[in-house]
Amino acid sequence: MLKNICLFFFLLTTIVGCQNRKTITVVPEVLKKDTIPVFPVTDYLLGQITSIETLQTTPVKIVTNENKSDSLWIQREDVRALAAPFLHPVIDSASLQEHFTGNSFLDQTVGAVTFTYVPKSDFKDESGLREINVYIDPQTNKVQRIYLVKEKGDTTLQLTWKSGSWFSLRSIVNDKVKEEKVQW
Repeated sequence: MLKNICLFFFLLTTIVGCQNRKTITVVPEVLKKDTIPVFPVTDYLLGQITSIETLQTTPVKIVTNENKSDSLWIQREDVRALAAPFLHPVIDSASLQEHFTGNSFLDQTVGAVTFTYVPKSDFKDESGLREINVYIDPQTNKVQRIYLVKEKGDTTLQLTWKSGSWFSLRSIVNDKVKEEKVQW
């Protein structure tokens, strides 16, 4: 994984450097393939969860079902169980690099560098992972948000993690939406 990340940053530095000198660089055939390493989403989220578990504040869970909302205080220790859908499958280069295609771009509409990964046609797993998006602040190089989409049968699960603030699990079944949001 570290090798892939180093390769990615080396290529990025080389491309930027070459553009500044107005020279043409011939990219070897092997590098024309998808070489963007899969962001270590699971490790990042485990770090966020550990941080939440050590906070002195009490998280709140807000459940919205058919436009009706209810909220309740939860124990910090319960956050890990509520965030479980974010943690399976393990999302990193070692687990998913050969099964996902990625690209990155500066998305001016959200003010972030966006890394987007979609499965190759041969990828099948029981979690139904269909899309991974990681949004990074270009000024601070910190993760702003992570968005995952999973599909199982007629259910779509949209998972959003806003760094240092909240996460939500939105399930959509036959146009009915239920959302559980945890804020801290």
